Amino acid sequence: MPDAAAFVLFAAVLGAAVGAGEALRAWAGWPADATRRVVHALVGLATAASLSGFRSPALIYVLAGVFVAGNGVALARGWFPGMHGTARRSVGTVLFPLALALCLVAGWTWGADRVFAVQAAFAVLALADPAASLVGARARRFRYAVGRGTKSAAGSLTFALVAGAVTGASLSIGRPAAWGGGEVALAALTVALVGAAAESVGRDGWDNLTVPLAVVVALVALERAVEAGDAARFAWALAAGVAFAGATWRVGALDVSGALAGALLAWALVAVGGVVWAAPALTFFVPSAALSRLPGGDRRDAGGRTAGQVLANGGVGLALLALWAVRPADDAWGIVLWTAFASSFAAAAADTWATEIGTRYGGVPRRLGFGRRLTPGESGGVTLTGTLASVAGAASVGLAVMLASGSPWMGAGLIVAGVAGAAVDTLLGATLQARFRASDGAVVETAGDDAPLVSGVQWMTNGAVNLACTATGAAVGAPVGLLVWFLHT
Repeated sequence: MPDAAAFVLFAAVLGAAVGAGEALRAWAGWPADATRRVVHALVGLATAASLSGFRSPALIYVLAGVFVAGNGVALARGWFPGMHGTARRSVGTVLFPLALALCLVAGWTWGADRVFAVQAAFAVLALADPAASLVGARARRFRYAVGRGTKSAAGSLTFALVAGAVTGASLSIGRPAAWGGGEVALAALTVALVGAAAESVGRDGWDNLTVPLAVVVALVALERAVEAGDAARFAWALAAGVAFAGATWRVGALDVSGALAGALLAWALVAVGGVVWAAPALTFFVPSAALSRLPGGDRRDAGGRTAGQVLANGGVGLALLALWAVRPADDAWGIVLWTAFASSFAAAAADTWATEIGTRYGGVPRRLGFGRRLTPGESGGVTLTGTLASVAGAASVGLAVMLASGSPWMGAGLIVAGVAGAAVDTLLGATLQARFRASDGAVVETAGDDAPLVSGVQWMTNGAVNLACTATGAAVGAPVGLLVWFLHT
């Protein structure tokens, strides 16, 4: 079938799926939550099946772009209440086609033999996600917080079971030639656990992006590991992720959602990256966790850090690691991505050390170092002790990278990148970070949905500031990796 004909057929099927949801709502009186699940399942299955009808992904990118824009307008205007009429606002309809475009990059554009991973990912999203939603909505026990909402253990378990079964069935239809029954079983187990972790930390529709991307990266990375004869590392990685989640939750370092996000990162470091990638991340996480337990600090995180906080510090690194896992083999880009990855953790370490040490031992901070006096721990404050701690935090990761790479220039570059990221964090904290009026009249940086904004930008939360910090570190550090590669070739 020509791609143009496949394009028209695919678009028609997607339109029919949306129409079916609207018909069930208008004529059968189904609630929006139910019709949304139906549309979600039909669109996901249609996507998984339709990819086989195309010879190249070019027109699928066009269709994905059309649906991103169209669904964005429909969401804003309240069109198609069968998809957008739920009580809880969700951006899932916009993120679904966006996820398809990103998955095509990883699972087709960089290797036509990887289409099986994209098909499996959207089959999982089509069936496991609605099943988990259906079960989770009825579960009242064993719920855990994710952001300002909750999810249930029963829903997460349902997702894992359905995802594993769907992956096994999908791979029985199409899989790499080198895969036997053992590889299929390992793939199903990996998708079950990794996909469930990715689904559990996503809310308001973001799991439509995190789940397919996690599944595609997992399957593509497993394919490369099988080719290299290193598939057993995936089994060890799953064990490492489960152990990390259990240990960090048990000691109170992370809450349930944070432990699941940490498990996802731990799995990726072991399964995809290996020791060279794990070293910078561990050099950030271990000392930072120890510093947060020192006496005299801010105990707002006494209940454990959340998934949002974990991803604010490690999300940029996780994205860079995923990009490295699916990229074409290229030494230059590999080094650039690794340096950017390490630099993001150098920035996270610089910011964390400055906060933990400066708050406890720095005395009274001033806004950006020379402005009005602030309360210790308040965003935008600077002390000499905190500044020196920031350099030390970046240097801790820089030293680990220097030992791993054997390049003093690489280590020095990471210190610069880490301090730059921390400086951006401080600048945003003093200027654009949102502050709210709590019910008791106090000005705070986190509050409920109905708390009035006092200053800053509504969406510039502490998590967004931390994300900007690590992104800045990665952006500053990436050229260092390219320079070192150039000098050594």
